[in-house]
Amino acid sequence: MEKTLIQFIKVAASKLHDSKLKRLGGKDVTLALEGVVQALNLDSKDEAILFTALFDKSCSGYSCDLGDMAAYFGCTQLDIMEYVSALKSLVKKGLVVQTDLSECRMARQNFMASNYAISCILENKKPEFREARILEKEFDRYDFCKLVDAQIQDNNVTAEALFQFIEQTEEENMAMPLVKDLQAVITSIPARALFYEICYDFFDRDGNGRSDLTSTLRDMYEAYGVRFRERKSLLDGSHPLIQADLVEISGDKEDILLTVAGRKLFLGEDFGAFGKQYSGLNRYSFVHEVKEYVHSKEHDVENPRAMVRLAAKIRQMEDSNRHIASLQKIKDILSEEDFRALFYIVCDACANGDVISISRELNELYAVKERNVNLKLFKDKMHKMQRLDLVEMVTETGFFGEYTVLKLTDKAKELYFEEDAQLFIEKVDKKELIACTDIKEKRLFFSAKEQEQLTLVGNTLQEQNYQSLVKRLELKGLAKGIAVLLYGAPGTGKTESVMQWARQSGRDIIHVDISAAKSMWYGESEKIVKGIFTRYKRMCKRSSVKPILLFNEADAILSKRHNMDGGRSTDQTENTIQNIILEEMEKLDGILIATTNLADNLDKAFERRFLFKIRFERPTVEAKRNIWLDKLSGLSLDDAARLASDYDFSGGEIDNIVRKATMMEVIDGVCPSIDIIDRLCGEEKISKPYTKIGFSR
Repeated sequence: MEKTLIQFIKVAASKLHDSKLKRLGGKDVTLALEGVVQALNLDSKDEAILFTALFDKSCSGYSCDLGDMAAYFGCTQLDIMEYVSALKSLVKKGLVVQTDLSECRMARQNFMASNYAISCILENKKPEFREARILEKEFDRYDFCKLVDAQIQDNNVTAEALFQFIEQTEEENMAMPLVKDLQAVITSIPARALFYEICYDFFDRDGNGRSDLTSTLRDMYEAYGVRFRERKSLLDGSHPLIQADLVEISGDKEDILLTVAGRKLFLGEDFGAFGKQYSGLNRYSFVHEVKEYVHSKEHDVENPRAMVRLAAKIRQMEDSNRHIASLQKIKDILSEEDFRALFYIVCDACANGDVISISRELNELYAVKERNVNLKLFKDKMHKMQRLDLVEMVTETGFFGEYTVLKLTDKAKELYFEEDAQLFIEKVDKKELIACTDIKEKRLFFSAKEQEQLTLVGNTLQEQNYQSLVKRLELKGLAKGIAVLLYGAPGTGKTESVMQWARQSGRDIIHVDISAAKSMWYGESEKIVKGIFTRYKRMCKRSSVKPILLFNEADAILSKRHNMDGGRSTDQTENTIQNIILEEMEKLDGILIATTNLADNLDKAFERRFLFKIRFERPTVEAKRNIWLDKLSGLSLDDAARLASDYDFSGGEIDNIVRKATMMEVIDGVCPSIDIIDRLCGEEKISKPYTKIGFSR
């Protein structure tokens, strides 16, 4: 009957024990060893001899070093040294494992038969070496670095001995990607030794490890001079590892750590297993992760390579989330990774309803010099993100005064949030928006002088003329905002003139409720007024033609500023509001129209800022006649002329009488007579019965 594998080993073991590795040519031992070679698919009889001894000892639960194997055979360690190559071959095949991977000295290394080999022998099946390597732990990059660290921590190992060991160990592991890739970029053995040590510290602390610069160099070098020269080259950037962008020094110059490139070289296919994972994010979690990174200790702005690391991190996060379509669009228009990082932070703030303090965020992102450069660009409105209309600086007012924040423009919201953009685009309150298409045509009648001025403004607001005027003003270095003041008695057609200009020029109107601009809470009024101009600017960007910002009945905010000797908080608030409006008018890029009944109370600072100032007089007799005829088509020319002559009405007062006459016509079914119109005219004033002009008829 054919012998089993374990029977071959038992026979071989009985012949080999205490054999002093001599007289091994006998028939029984030869047949047994050949059986082991064939059953285990070994390359030589020497491998069978060593494996038999290791298997015998392993069955008793022991591992063996070269001394133990010499004792097993009853020979010297020098005799065993002839079998070292066979031992290494068994390790490569996965039939034998080294149990103490941190030991680099061959004489002290311990070995035993692998669990896989023992299992195959007990089941009497031939092992497959590929499967053995899968099931048994291989000597990998982590073991390699651990081995180097053990040598560095051993006080008995000199720097020269360390480098000799690394050279030898690298030669034995040339197929290892870590060794092969590192040697391709770093020719210096001491530099490679340092890299292996930094790698060990990195993975020994779950991918978050840093190496203390001073202690690491002290462990590697016993000579102070060499230690200091190495430190200097690391700090001044001339060290090979720094030049190759594999390591970097922390901002406080205390630690040395792997760069992203260094991690990739060390970890290879395991790169994704260490550190935070960024794949599979949505557009909201992506920008939040960017913000978290910039605000973390990992982004150390004092580190000379902080911006290099930031750029690599941003690219890594973007590449891990290619499914977010807007990222590629942003990369196409913003090539600078630091700009993209700031843009993503502002996106995160928008998504969460937060505000971004520009000074604080630049402080988190940049070192002092770069921070000041970017801050100046923002203040001068020359930053690339401003020029691309992606962000805007907005001055907010709070309890502790004013502060400047960064906000996304509507264009940026549509770019990044895509179909979700409408969730974040601020809607104009319908109560304050008057669409030009909703304005009814109405004929207005003025004196020749007034009509001339009003026609000039109306023609200016026609889009083609307006664009030509703005370009001409820009070329001359003049302010390009159009501000118009309409002042005069109530009911003389100021507001209606604005309505008809809007209808004719196709411009919507943002109608400001002056009473809503005043709040009982300190600081709120200023915030509300700033918000009015902020919304107007956004509306201008959204609209194909700039809308009109209308301050109707603006007496309360255009009046003369208060003397602060009294120190009333309300006076201070009103003065602050006026200062805000004056400042906004100075930099206006659009059309502002204000109406007021009390022009005599107008502050001189406002007067200078209005390009057009049109006074509305009470209508002339001729104008009133035309209004009567336009409003009451049943009137004769003589009756209209008499009403215009007898009653000093404004256009608004004539409208009131016409409305009451219309009510009577609807209720009675008969057009009111001239006598009834006369009676209605006499009832228009509430202070006293109306007195006709001139003689009674």
